[in-house]
Amino acid sequence: MKRRILVADDHVSARKAVGELIRTLGDDWVLACEADDGQAAVKLAAEAKPDLVILDVRMPNLDGVRAGCEIRKFLPEVPILLYSLFGSPQLDVQARKAGFQGAVAKPDGAALLAAIREIFDSQRPDEGAPNPAEQVH
Repeated sequence: MKRRILVADDHVSARKAVGELIRTLGDDWVLACEADDGQAAVKLAAEAKPDLVILDVRMPNLDGVRAGCEIRKFLPEVPILLYSLFGSPQLDVQARKAGFQGAVAKPDGAALLAAIREIFDSQRPDEGAPNPAEQVH
């Protein structure tokens, strides 16, 4: 089953660019839904229950950090990435302090894809480890 990603950004061109990256370069991912502001992102996350949320930092109605914190309340295990034109080491630190997986600069599609792969790869069970469901007790 493909992993579902929610993308929230108030700029249509940014949402479309991220969506295109996901569609063309995503291994086992799919763009599940898009939101144009923070409040819509929270609502869609509650309805769609995505496997990853990518939030622009500066959005109307609810910024990405606050939207991510709201989403975290009802989807505590879902990874959240901030995506911003104003990417910086300080923003990455702020994102991690908020419990997110980090922050990526908008113009850097390769960094975004690497961050998505890293998140999803970290969720895969160890291939060498025994599957507890298959063990006989």
